[in-house]
Amino acid sequence: MRILEATIAVMIVSGVLVVVYSGQVDRGISPSEYFFSLQRQILADVSSSSDLRLAVLNTYNDSDSSDGNFTFIDGFIGGKVPDAFGYSLRVCDLGDVCKMEPGVYVATVDKDVFVEDIVIASELGTGGDAVYTTGRKLVFFIWELR
Repeated sequence: MRILEATIAVMIVSGVLVVVYSGQVDRGISPSEYFFSLQRQILADVSSSSDLRLAVLNTYNDSDSSDGNFTFIDGFIGGKVPDAFGYSLRVCDLGDVCKMEPGVYVATVDKDVFVEDIVIASELGTGGDAVYTTGRKLVFFIWELR
């Protein structure tokens, strides 16, 4: 009799675990939701880092690899973007339109490109390190490589 009760108890517990587990399985999200989430998280990391905020404010030529500020931002973001995706960054003044570089545009003509941006207007720093500007915009383009 005890074996029958134990068997029934194990079956009930197993059934509950299967129901709970199947409810937690990711039903999948659309690519646009994934890209939006990834971009927002990375841009939030940039906006919360004092060093990255200063780099955005001090970037003056995002087309030139000798601009150390832009290289710093690009290295940080590149480390967070999965290898299956391509990305491009632009830093520009608030009044400017940030377009993709022509070479990147041509390479992504047949792809879905997702774009998010963030505005960095100041960095309070510590002591006399405060930087106040009219603001800069960091634009983050991302697409799936296929």
